[in-house]
Amino acid sequence: MMMHTSLNKARIPGVAATAAVSAIFAVLAPQSARAAQGIDASVAYYPGALISLPAFVAKDKKFFEKNGLNVNLVPVNTGPAMTAAVASGSVTFVNNSWDNLIVAVEKGLPIRGVAGSTVRVPFALIARKGLALPHLSQGYPEVLKDIVGKKWGVVALGVSVQYLEQKLLTEAGYKANDATFVAVGLPATGRPALEHGTIDTYLSIEPLPTIVEDKGEGKVVLNLAANQGPKFFQGLGYNGWWASTSTIKDRPKVVAGFVKSMEQAYCWYSNPSHLDALVAIMRKYAKVPELSATEYKAMVKRLVPTFGPAIDARTIDTWSRLVIEQGQVTRPETRAGVIDAVAPETYSCSP
Repeated sequence: MMMHTSLNKARIPGVAATAAVSAIFAVLAPQSARAAQGIDASVAYYPGALISLPAFVAKDKKFFEKNGLNVNLVPVNTGPAMTAAVASGSVTFVNNSWDNLIVAVEKGLPIRGVAGSTVRVPFALIARKGLALPHLSQGYPEVLKDIVGKKWGVVALGVSVQYLEQKLLTEAGYKANDATFVAVGLPATGRPALEHGTIDTYLSIEPLPTIVEDKGEGKVVLNLAANQGPKFFQGLGYNGWWASTSTIKDRPKVVAGFVKSMEQAYCWYSNPSHLDALVAIMRKYAKVPELSATEYKAMVKRLVPTFGPAIDARTIDTWSRLVIEQGQVTRPETRAGVIDAVAPETYSCSP
């Protein structure tokens, strides 16, 4: 019976060939599906924080997909955790500050910057409700007269936020220790510390500055994101996207696709006509229930100019000097020493 069946198939043209081709496609189908989805990569972001805006846009607008990447967004809470994740290879790309990168490279960690994320320092200095601010209208450096010698809150001692605060003091002619620095953690704990008077000021990224102002919980006395403050910080990039040196060497298509996605995302979110769509994306990834729709939109609009994919030499040179001043590294670093060649030094969108 089996031989008879085989002979019948042989007499029917194409049956055997069709069966063979079907078998091949059955094996290749899962591989083809994965190829259509792109090369797998993971991108870390700060949950609930607007500073991860470029990654949210690239994911939501499918720029990652258009550049051959199947990206999984991974929540990571802190800068040190970002560094550990990319150095260990558990995450492909992370978002972290340039001072952390310079320190990590000097320590011998196999990581490099591959794209910019912010082109301004995205922090604002908040004063608690009830603190006398007679010099507020005069701006920096006069406003520091109202808060010098006070309790200045920081995420943790010995991190970039504290360096920024100390530089605000020294650039205004004060000493770096002309304030009491108090570690109060991330904004979720920094906010009640302001409310209860545990600290007098707190340097924070959005959305806390907007929440504090709009809810009458305090005052923004200095907005570095708006290029207020010393010239040292004006137009200075703060953080960017890193990858491991093994990823850069062994997966160049992944890195190139990621960088291209960041550039395309920038050209999209920097277009004023996309503001409403951008707000919708951000409200999906970074909900802020304390703010009304109008307040949230205004905040996002203010934030857009702080982002960009470029990493200029001045940014790395400036952060290098700062971490040397703080005793975090022993030698100056250059852009070429910590940033891979794939990263754009300047970038503008084509008309």
